[in-house]
Amino acid sequence: MVTGLAFVVYPVTDIARSRAFYEQTLGLKVGETFGDTWIEYELGSATFAITNAFAFTAPSSSVAFEVDDLDTQLTSLKSAAVPIQGGINDFPTCRMALISDPDGHTLCIHQKKS
Repeated sequence: MVTGLAFVVYPVTDIARSRAFYEQTLGLKVGETFGDTWIEYELGSATFAITNAFAFTAPSSSVAFEVDDLDTQLTSLKSAAVPIQGGINDFPTCRMALISDPDGHTLCIHQKKS
């Protein structure tokens, strides 16, 4: 029986470039590292990881990062020249926008509505 989500991992082509993006541009804090090939970021009760230990076949699109202020986050990402895919999607319970990381993975930047 599944009891929770252990982690989400994205394969990357350049670990240093990806670390700079996730740590400096998105502000993620490193939780654990396993050598130079597997980096984990703790995000509340979830873990997001990047690795160059898996074969990179194509960009993925499967993770959403929660933020307090979507508009401020998008302004910061635009100033860092992060590719934004379209505009803000507005739903009854949330707002979100899609961005691309250096390997072309789609990331969702998400804000719950109060």
